[in-house]
Amino acid sequence: MLLGWHLRAKEYAVQRTMSTFLRSYIDPNENREASRKLPRLMVEGLLLGGTGLGVFALIFEIAADAFSVAAYQTLLAIHGASGYHDIAILAFIVLSVMLFFGIVPAYKAGAYIRPTAGGSGPLVEAIGPQRLRWLSWLGTSLFFLDAVLTIIISSISAADVLMLLFPEFAPYRILIAEIFAFFIMAVLVALGPKRAVPLFLLGGGAFTIFTMFALTLVGYSALANPDWAFLTSGIIHRLEEAKVVEHVVRAAGDAPAIGSVLFFQFFFRSMSSAMLGFSGYEVIPASGKHAARPKWKVINTALTLAAIFLIATGVLQLAAAKSWDIPSTEGYSTLLIEYEIVAAQTFGRGLQPEDASPRLRDLQEAERIYEQRRHEAQEEALLDGPSGRRDVMAPINRAGEIQSIASDLAIARALQRALAGTDGEGILSIAALLLTIILLLAQGGGYVGGAAVAANAARLGRLPGFFTNDRIGIAVIWGFAAACIPLIREVVVVEAYYAFGFVSAFIITSTTVCFARDDALRDRGIEPGSPEARSLRFAGLRGMIASYIMGIVLITQKTDALGVIVVVSVLLTLYQMVCAYGGARKDPAKLQEYSPVPDSKPGYESGIQRAHDKARARGIIDRVNALIAEGALVKFNVDHQRIERLVTHVYNLEPDAFAQQIEEAQYDDDVAHEPSQELEATYDKYFNARDEILNKIESYSHYGIFTFIDKYYANWVNEEHGRDAAEVQKAMISLLFPMTDDEVIWEQYQNYAWVKQPEEIWQFCRQRYSWAKDQWPNLSDRLTTIWTLQEIGLIPDEIDITTVISINARNDLREVRIHTRGPEEETEEKPEVEEEDETPAED
Repeated sequence: MLLGWHLRAKEYAVQRTMSTFLRSYIDPNENREASRKLPRLMVEGLLLGGTGLGVFALIFEIAADAFSVAAYQTLLAIHGASGYHDIAILAFIVLSVMLFFGIVPAYKAGAYIRPTAGGSGPLVEAIGPQRLRWLSWLGTSLFFLDAVLTIIISSISAADVLMLLFPEFAPYRILIAEIFAFFIMAVLVALGPKRAVPLFLLGGGAFTIFTMFALTLVGYSALANPDWAFLTSGIIHRLEEAKVVEHVVRAAGDAPAIGSVLFFQFFFRSMSSAMLGFSGYEVIPASGKHAARPKWKVINTALTLAAIFLIATGVLQLAAAKSWDIPSTEGYSTLLIEYEIVAAQTFGRGLQPEDASPRLRDLQEAERIYEQRRHEAQEEALLDGPSGRRDVMAPINRAGEIQSIASDLAIARALQRALAGTDGEGILSIAALLLTIILLLAQGGGYVGGAAVAANAARLGRLPGFFTNDRIGIAVIWGFAAACIPLIREVVVVEAYYAFGFVSAFIITSTTVCFARDDALRDRGIEPGSPEARSLRFAGLRGMIASYIMGIVLITQKTDALGVIVVVSVLLTLYQMVCAYGGARKDPAKLQEYSPVPDSKPGYESGIQRAHDKARARGIIDRVNALIAEGALVKFNVDHQRIERLVTHVYNLEPDAFAQQIEEAQYDDDVAHEPSQELEATYDKYFNARDEILNKIESYSHYGIFTFIDKYYANWVNEEHGRDAAEVQKAMISLLFPMTDDEVIWEQYQNYAWVKQPEEIWQFCRQRYSWAKDQWPNLSDRLTTIWTLQEIGLIPDEIDITTVISINARNDLREVRIHTRGPEEETEEKPEVEEEDETPAED
């Protein structure tokens, strides 16, 4: 009995622990509100009418890279498994579990904490602890490299797929890839990432919808008609002869026959290759600044749907490839081979094995091809030495080889007849065109995501300031990609390097989420140590387990690529450090706070100094905008453009700083305004300087009014009646500043001196000058009337006169004493001094 109670208690404790770790860390009210908006968020931006991009628009515009891997994920999985479909399927299933239950939760947690952080490097700066901050430098370098590789692999793949429609262009595939890369770059630079949305929506949407229906049909056809496998060899032969396919890994037999050592060797190699099927996934959070609000809901939903799409397309393709014995064909998509089989058999005239019997001309052509291949093999063997020569001269089944080639020729000819003039031919052309387009648009993920991460690094001071402009970042990424495309040439070559880029992003993001700072959790409303916090960290832990396994597999299976990755990432990281520190060494003198000088171009000594000065500017601008919004500047009765010009000049900001801030604000609904703790502290310092900024603006408002007083007080000075300059000035101050203590304003006026101000300042001051000039007749009518009557002798000097004025719209009243004291006896007459009229000219 005690044992049963103990087991039940232990089971209850396990259930309670798991429920704690798996509970939602999202605020229930926030989640309900976001879920209520989700139907609108799914489609927002599709017609470019929303404030941001919804789920589908975000995926179609920027994450096309994640969907485009449907073109080559199966090819690479089979290639890594050396043709064993069973091993490729098992490897992809294991990877899919890691993605959906490890990487997806970690990325969703990161997007919830900081939806505008972007890539792995910026996320470390935003929420990571101090001991992990070094990862942000490495993460930025690897993400930038990943962006360049995205352009390379997408443009080459798009050129390869185009060969289906135009096989005669095969010799020019690298040139076509260069043109593709340049075209997308030019569109993004000319229109900007946000305005280029229609291009991505049309291509991404059409491809996704077509692929969902087409792959469903492919999967059903493969299960129902495995005998269609006889068509595969004919398709491959046609592609080889047209030089579209450069390398083929033929379908192998059953995996159990190869032994456990080779099985695991092929399994891990297939895993390392099939990982490329998840490329582009890391770009979705990096591009989240374009998302509609609430951004975290849009990003998280896009992450889930993209994962489902990637897994489903991979499983269906691999199932069909196994059923129809489709090999790995470098330079051509496995997906299109499957489409061609379905197009011929379902939408074409259909074929049976007997319809593709070899004819005499097929045998003759086969013999010619055989002799040509044998001759080429002999030439290659001569270059390889004696061992290669012995292999070529070994006896082979010449008649069998010729018969096999003749059968392939007959199948290729029969396929052409079965498709000619049918719906299948049109469907196949549409499939190839859509696949080319989505691969073309997949570059957008690399361009936009890479530019976003580069812009973030520029804000941190780790890259030159011009990278804050996405267009420049896009152009730089294209430059690197264009230089590398002729060197790489093949997808199989680049996939090893590419995988290191996005798997490292998985590792850094998951680790950062697991060890997120307590203050970052509190900013998001999650109390450290609470069940919600443990649940969020558990999401990061699951991502760590999955991504670390992926990383180990890559290091062990793609060792040849590791050296290049390390060298390039180190060089990029060192370049960031040079930009940040202003040289090869970290000189504290170059990192001191920059003191701006009005009317001078900033001369920053380091990128970090520039970053802090930009954070200072953003803090000031946001505070001024807040003052305008709360009505604190209404009392100055000056339009906000003049206030902005004043602040821009006084604080030495960029001329278009306010306009830039408005443009950036439309993407920002984050709890933090800066990409790092240090910059956030600088931002807060100036944003919280509310009184200082308000007083500065008010001082120039007073300067304008003081200028009016200084130029007009002499009209009412009358020494005979005791009204000297000070008495008149005090009276004018009392009327023009009725809501402030006279002694305070008088002390400020004592320090006033007319100085010719810069135009940016005077355009604000003159508005206050004009206001005082316009208001003085209304405010002073009683005062000046009494003074006038006194001067013509209608009022005795000894009478004490007071008047009451209304000082605001609420009709609050204030008593004002009017000076009427007579002149003192035997006062010496002071000579009159004519003042030079320095009244500023009106605009």
